[in-house]
Amino acid sequence: MRLFLLLLIVLAMVSVSSQAKGEPMPSGNQKVVPKTLQAGATFDDRNLPQQTINGWYRIPAWFAGATIRTETVDPSGRVEKSVRQRERGRQVDAKGHIWEAKREPIVYDIDQDKVVVHTILEEEVPISVVKTQVVMAYYFLMVCERKKDRVILDSYRTVQMHSFTPGPDGSIYAQIEKSVYFRPDGTIRNVLINPASYVEHKTRAFTPLDSDEKFNYKDSFIEFLQRSNHPELIP
Repeated sequence: MRLFLLLLIVLAMVSVSSQAKGEPMPSGNQKVVPKTLQAGATFDDRNLPQQTINGWYRIPAWFAGATIRTETVDPSGRVEKSVRQRERGRQVDAKGHIWEAKREPIVYDIDQDKVVVHTILEEEVPISVVKTQVVMAYYFLMVCERKKDRVILDSYRTVQMHSFTPGPDGSIYAQIEKSVYFRPDGTIRNVLINPASYVEHKTRAFTPLDSDEKFNYKDSFIEFLQRSNHPELIP
């Protein structure tokens, strides 16, 4: 775990174009999974943590919008069904740059036939954000629910580093560079190097969103720019 965090810190230091400059690195993910989300319990989404906006960071236009992933591919070429939808980007500043809200935790589901994996993105850290590549560190809590009876089969935490590059047709190519997995008690389960790659296909172009049923993004974004001493970027 320490080596992985050191790698992330080094990447952040050498990436002078990173939009995450000044962002504190997470302290780690070695926390016990709550009993209500461990194997044997019945899944109830009321036991999931509540979402808040924890900051903002810039992203390139190709990384913004709604996407869907349908499968992952391991280094041997084996394909596994892994359906997941994501949406990135909430606001545009006065210079036309797109910004994403760190609205954590982000909860989405991965459909794996008889099992649904509830993916709780507890923290996302932009390591490098440049014109043609985005590198993100993700801190996940994964809860695997059996569809037929809603029983939790497994739960664990993982820290992953994903590298994204734009495709010629608007798609996004992603490589999982490294993954560290933790058992429910917080101890390390295993470490995988380059475990998988995948493609995200764009389903909707980016459009700014000022508010929804959860947040007022525009007010939060303006407050963030004021706190960051960038009033010239207020839209």
